[in-house]
Amino acid sequence: MPTTYQSWGNFPKVSQRTHPIRWRKKPLPLPDTPDTVLAHGLGRSYGDVCLNDGGILLTTRSLNRFIDFDIDKGILCCEAGVSLAEILDLCVPHGWFLPTTPGTKFVTIGGAIANDVHGKNHHRAGTFGRHVLQFELLRSDGERLLCSTTSHEEYYAATIGGLGLTGLITWAEIQLKPIYHRAIQAEFIQFNDLEEFFEISAQSDQEYEYTVAWVDCSSQGAALGRGIFFRGNHVTKDEIPKKWSVPSRTFTMPFNFPRFVLNRWSVSAFNWVYYHKQRQKSVSKLVDIDPFFYPLDGILGLLRRYGA
Repeated sequence: MPTTYQSWGNFPKVSQRTHPIRWRKKPLPLPDTPDTVLAHGLGRSYGDVCLNDGGILLTTRSLNRFIDFDIDKGILCCEAGVSLAEILDLCVPHGWFLPTTPGTKFVTIGGAIANDVHGKNHHRAGTFGRHVLQFELLRSDGERLLCSTTSHEEYYAATIGGLGLTGLITWAEIQLKPIYHRAIQAEFIQFNDLEEFFEISAQSDQEYEYTVAWVDCSSQGAALGRGIFFRGNHVTKDEIPKKWSVPSRTFTMPFNFPRFVLNRWSVSAFNWVYYHKQRQKSVSKLVDIDPFFYPLDGILGLLRRYGA
């Protein structure tokens, strides 16, 4: 039956059937009709790449099992439906972190590979695909391919960033990066215009592993291009805090805002408050990985504020 599976952007509105994939060793449940099929993870794509209008979605969240974790080398093998959040829960206590991560941890590892996601350390680590050691690709003809840089290299290259069009990733093996603690030594810097942003960015790329900026695109005149620059590094062994508490998610957006709430005046007002809430030019502090890498994950159903 048609479902309401949508992308995170909730647009476009489509109708499609779904079929859950529960066991990685079973063949693909292909239809007798000429309908197309496409893998679907957690649906966090902004656009329509996780949708298959009029076709079938192969939902992969039931492929959520860990297969192997080499704690000494930081090599993790898991099924494609495992989320980045679940990987972090497992690996961070053992001193390992994702090699690169997008702005939400509520995506599957299969989706991260299919979209070849990137993160705040793109200038250092590149995209997610650079850290994928190997994966199994289940083709529509039933063939199973072990893909890596030395095995079925053409499918390995085409599947990373291939948006699920080469087949279904059943499991994947990735190389994690070592960390001493979940704390980030972070700095938040106000900049007045784009020229100042470029100066801070060039300097930060040399000294910081993670860099990103928020720009007030609604500002005008002398304030055009102002914003806040975020940069940070994992703490060193000598910087490990003696006490640490992990922040918890405490709020869920209860309803869809009316569409008229989001307009140029409300956006300008929000941006003004966001920019001026930091009263100092620069603020340095220890921040947990959750608010540093995934600030929007702290509010479930955040999209509802856009009236979606």
